[in-house]
Amino acid sequence: MAVDEIQLRRALCSASLGYTAYHSWAVKARQERRFNISRLLEASSNVKRVKAERAFRDLGEVGTTAENIARALAGLEPDTVATGPVTGTSALSRDLLGRAARALVEDRDLRADELGDLYVCASCGEMFEGLGPEICPVCGTVREGFLGFTAAESMGTRGPHGIMHALERSSEVLRALLNGVDDALLALRFAPGKPSMKELAGHLVDMDGVFRERAWLILETESPELPLAHPPRLTNASIYQGQTAAEILAAFQASRRQTLSLMRGLTSAAWHRTGHHETLGTVPLTHQGNWVVSHERAHLIELAQMRHDLLEGNGDASAGLPPQLVPEILEGE
Repeated sequence: MAVDEIQLRRALCSASLGYTAYHSWAVKARQERRFNISRLLEASSNVKRVKAERAFRDLGEVGTTAENIARALAGLEPDTVATGPVTGTSALSRDLLGRAARALVEDRDLRADELGDLYVCASCGEMFEGLGPEICPVCGTVREGFLGFTAAESMGTRGPHGIMHALERSSEVLRALLNGVDDALLALRFAPGKPSMKELAGHLVDMDGVFRERAWLILETESPELPLAHPPRLTNASIYQGQTAAEILAAFQASRRQTLSLMRGLTSAAWHRTGHHETLGTVPLTHQGNWVVSHERAHLIELAQMRHDLLEGNGDASAGLPPQLVPEILEGE
């Protein structure tokens, strides 16, 4: 094997592992509500992805689609090449990760003033904080060719129509998920510290109220300071254990009707009104809409899995969901 090929295979191995590590850590940070740290880790994972893809192409592993399919069927068996550290390998990366580490010592996320928007050159994987240069100094790619990891789009990129569609459909999806499950099963906790289906559904009620409050502030006041306190955590949803599924569903439907009444008919200008949050920074209403939709979707998927496991464990053949609801739950995949 030639020296150049060894170097490329080492780069491919290093970048591929780095991508997997950063992406997995980004998912975990998001689960822990460290949204800015998650954004940093996701940007870092894309640095590695771009570099891995470039090395893969330079090794001649990408041909025509027909050749690629044939190669996939034959089974790709790349040589493993020993490599050094795969994360925190640049000065900027170590600086950004150091900021995250200091924030975590204080048991918090990075604040908006501690992490700017991040951009990754889609051609070579160079990362920049802030707007970045007009031209990548490493490979000459123009700024328009950068991948953005911005605070404003950190929760998703759905527009007003997509946000409203998701908000309007959630009640029907939640009703289907709770339907046909015995009340005792709905209150069952799979393990200590894990929520029941009732608690998860009740948590969605609480979160809808938080979103509506933030939306009202953005719409009715000028550049408001959004509440700093974390939204209610799942541990606060234990009060729903004593309620029936019908009561929880009715509470969600009543809350969501108020939310939809506030949101319907908004102009584009209204959707782009902003509020400021110490952690999230200055964000438009679309950001908050994407936030609640993404949060809700994650818990609806969790509820679908819990429903399946509970009913299948009881030998109930009705564990499946109506097929038309699956796209509603998985929208955005």
